[in-house]
Amino acid sequence: MIKRLKQGIIAAIAAGSLVLGFGTPNTYAVSYTDFGPASFANGDGKYELTIRTTSVEKNVTISVYDLYRVNRNSGAVTHMYGDTSALSVRLCNASTGNCTAFKSFSQVNGSAIFTNMKAGTFYVDIRDSWASYYFKGTASAKTHSRDPYEWE
Repeated sequence: MIKRLKQGIIAAIAAGSLVLGFGTPNTYAVSYTDFGPASFANGDGKYELTIRTTSVEKNVTISVYDLYRVNRNSGAVTHMYGDTSALSVRLCNASTGNCTAFKSFSQVNGSAIFTNMKAGTFYVDIRDSWASYYFKGTASAKTHSRDPYEWE
C-alpha cells in the first residue's frame, strides 16, 4: 500500500516537472521592439518613422493616434477622433527603395499589419486620400516575432 502511494507521488511529481520544464503546447516566446512615437504630418515629403526588422522580428504593426486633419487652404484643424479611413501606409526598404503595397489602417484600433518582412531597415510612409487636407498626428511601430493575426 505504501509502495503504491510512493509510486503515485513520484509519478505526479514527474508529470508536474514535465509541464513546468517544457511548458504547455502552443506556448511561444515572443520578442518585440518599439519604434517611436513620432509626430508626423503627411504630404511633407518626409517618411514618418524608420524601423528595423530582423530575421526573428519580421512582423510589423504601424499605429496612428491623436490624429487631426488640416485644411490646406484655410489652415482649419479638426480632430479625427480615431477615424483613420482616409489614411493608408506602406513600408519602403531603405536599401533597395522597394515598397510594399499601401494598406489601410484598421478602424478598430488604428493599426496596420505587415507580416513576414525581410530583415532590413524600412521607412514608414503614410498617405491620405483627401486632396484638400493633410493629416498630422502621432505614429508608432512595433516589430515582433509572432504573427499578430495569431494572437486572437
